[in-house]
Amino acid sequence: RTDDMVKVKGVNIFPGQIDETLRDVEGVSSEYQVMIEAVDGHDVLTVLFETPLEGDEKKRCEEELAGIFKAKIGCTPDAVGVPMGELPRSEKKTKRIFDSRY
Repeated sequence: RTDDMVKVKGVNIFPGQIDETLRDVEGVSSEYQVMIEAVDGHDVLTVLFETPLEGDEKKRCEEELAGIFKAKIGCTPDAVGVPMGELPRSEKKTKRIFDSRY
């Protein structure tokens, strides 16, 4: 389904690609949110993900996720690890991509 696709920095991003990318990074849970904002005319992509890691391990995980995201999807996000259980859950398909540009 292309209706969930978002375009960031000229790159088409599909939710399935994000799921797949997160699965490739150790320490990243399957719960995530993507925030897309326009800051000073530039698209800013932030990926919030749940992780049990803390400190340097969390930082390494964030950097690894950003690098794999760039390699697989084509743009570099700000990857931000948050504690397990912090992101909202829902019974139905959770809305994971929030685009505040338009």
